[in-house]
Amino acid sequence: MKKSVQIFTLLGILLLLPSILAIEITFSKDLYQPQELFQAQITGNFLSLTEENIFIYKGPKAHPEPIIKGLTKQNNIYYFYAILPNEPGNLTFRIENTEYLERGVIKSEPIIRPLNLVLEDESDLSINPGFIIANNDDIELKVKSLFGNVDVSAIFEPTGEEKFLSLIEQEEETIKFSVPTLGPGQTKITINDYEIPVFLIKNLPPSSNLEFIPHIIEGTITPNNDYQFIVLIRNPGPTTLENIAFSSELNTNFEPSLIELLEPNQTVLINLTITIEEVEEDINSNILATLNEQEFFLPVAFVITNNETEVEVIDATNTPITNGGSGSGASSLSCSQLGNLCTDQQSCSGDSVESLEGPCCIGSCLEEESGSSSFIIGVVLLIILVLTIGYVVWRAKRKKNLKSPEQILEDKKVKYKKRMKGEKVDGKLDKV
Repeated sequence: MKKSVQIFTLLGILLLLPSILAIEITFSKDLYQPQELFQAQITGNFLSLTEENIFIYKGPKAHPEPIIKGLTKQNNIYYFYAILPNEPGNLTFRIENTEYLERGVIKSEPIIRPLNLVLEDESDLSINPGFIIANNDDIELKVKSLFGNVDVSAIFEPTGEEKFLSLIEQEEETIKFSVPTLGPGQTKITINDYEIPVFLIKNLPPSSNLEFIPHIIEGTITPNNDYQFIVLIRNPGPTTLENIAFSSELNTNFEPSLIELLEPNQTVLINLTITIEEVEEDINSNILATLNEQEFFLPVAFVITNNETEVEVIDATNTPITNGGSGSGASSLSCSQLGNLCTDQQSCSGDSVESLEGPCCIGSCLEEESGSSSFIIGVVLLIILVLTIGYVVWRAKRKKNLKSPEQILEDKKVKYKKRMKGEKVDGKLDKV
């Protein structure tokens, strides 16, 4: 019996393994109490993800709580928080009704993780919100003790400012901090054993964001070679982004190395050439995109081998790449995730890559101009047609008016007789 249970457990782990590799979810704790602050970090290449796609389930249905929850994406990591339901039990954390990429293939299966709520006599806290997006306003957090009276210490890391509270069970208090004059970045507030991420975004639009396709560059390579990749940069936000610069600790050439403007929902293709020199250890590094002092990372992970038959890396179009260059082949990505699918009457304003539907435009689809140029061509053709018809008619009339040899001789005789009589005659009689 134990052996069969172990086999089923192993099979379950193997079935879940692809999802675990594609989407990584980290909870702040292993066990929670009812009404406690729940925090999770989610890493993965989601095509779209909002707090409306994240649920706490009890059995087969979504729990009517939590009402209080939030989601933000910072530096390619999603941060989620919620105030948990007010009852113990075995619940599940679920992400559903969205799409994500797993090795270049679009997936839509629900992502499920167990979430256990246990009622214990411990002084856990309910804290709202579970992360802070800080601009010029003061930071406020509402804190409540779930069991017993608790002394709370709250420290704001960048300034060292500390606040102390004595909480009475189930009575909510407010903690306030002033935002320091610092550049954009990430810090935290520590409240007893809880860490509240704080994202400083002064002078930056809160919706500024970038998406990389793929979400990681990885593969098996040999040293002393150049490897070329196609990476797509997408602006998923509602505002235009300016002056996006690229850099890396690796020996990397970027084409282009700077994107001056990236419109909302626009995707731009970047060609990377990474030169791998003589190395013995595996490589773990990043491609860095910098936007108004905000940094966005594209992980790079290479396994080093001396066997050239083992070389294989994959770029944004899911195309296998061999030594010294890029391969060719159909992509496993839909054009809706790469760019725009142009019709036969449209032309692409940028580069084109392969997709599931065929050539995909990384740019805008432009209507082919058929106005002024077509009108001019039409006018020219009409003039040529009119001139041709006129010439044919003129030739026909001229041919019709030509005199026969007999008529010409008769006219000459008449003119000769008039001259013999002394009458004036125009023209020469010896010229026909």
